[in-house]
Amino acid sequence: MSFQIYRNTSVGESLQETIEQMAQEEKLTEEIALAVLKQFDTSMSKAIKEFVTGKATMKANMKTYHYYENVWTFSLEKVEFKLNQAGNGSMNGAQSLACDTAKVVVVDAKLGEGETPAA
Repeated sequence: MSFQIYRNTSVGESLQETIEQMAQEEKLTEEIALAVLKQFDTSMSKAIKEFVTGKATMKANMKTYHYYENVWTFSLEKVEFKLNQAGNGSMNGAQSLACDTAKVVVVDAKLGEGETPAA
């Protein structure tokens, strides 16, 4: 099982727009379009697990949170992200990014593998 949340990224949205256009031009069947999107979901999940090695921290004021079907959604204010691209060492020299508000969606990666997370 893979998650469809990557479809909300700029790459995912571009892919969906292209698929819709090709479907309207009758260059793709609905079955192939759905297969492409499913493969995209699987490939994004796999690529993130294999290639993303960075370490990040986040500091914010939580405005609201919501939990539904194993997905947490947090609305945050006064947000500061720090990213250490190397993935190891101290966060002291990490790049920093601040914003007034952010929405963070969190899904347990083990659920995407069809596993049940430990309680």
